[in-house]
Amino acid sequence: MQISTRYGFAFLCAPKCASTAVESSIRKYCNISFSGGPAIRHMNARFYTANIMPVHQALAPQANIESFSLMREPLEWIASWYRYRTRAALRDPTHPNHENYTGHLSYDEFISEYLAPGERQSFAKLPTQFDFVSLSSGAIGIDHVMPTSKIRLVSEFLSNKIGRKIKIPRKNVSPKMPLELDATLEHRLREHLRRDIALYAFVSQGEGFNRACHGDRLEDLDTGAG
Repeated sequence: MQISTRYGFAFLCAPKCASTAVESSIRKYCNISFSGGPAIRHMNARFYTANIMPVHQALAPQANIESFSLMREPLEWIASWYRYRTRAALRDPTHPNHENYTGHLSYDEFISEYLAPGERQSFAKLPTQFDFVSLSSGAIGIDHVMPTSKIRLVSEFLSNKIGRKIKIPRKNVSPKMPLELDATLEHRLREHLRRDIALYAFVSQGEGFNRACHGDRLEDLDTGAG
């Protein structure tokens, strides 16, 4: 996560959502940076709201910090995790994250485990993007949520904040891998991700989600999901 108290923004970088590209574009403008393991780098809205926001509100009360994050098409987001965990490095039994290796599984097998009730295997222990942007109350806890398909919105937001043109480069683009999913599994997956799908439908149809304009409840948004 990156914060600029000077320019008034906090980037909550959701995993597998172009976070590396955005971070590389804003790093020199940020005076607070959280890096390290995934739990630190990818802290979610709940942790940020409860632990980080009160600190910079107390220490820099003059800074009007607006948080922003990116969201990826939900089914593609899940597929990207499968592709990412098929990489050769994880095949090595001595790799510290070997238990997340999916190269020996079909995509159907991966999704079946992801949707399994109860304790799932390590490679399938994934939250949802809605989990990342929401608070324990179910409210959306980030000021701006923009789709990765409209990266220009991020450039415009940052350019307005910083006062100069900010370009977002393409980094860490995952290799293409054609994937097919059983129709019944896809139906179950869509049901599991229904909040993600509804929110993404909203953020991708216009200029993204703006909490000040749209409120913070998914059911209040015109998602077209009903």
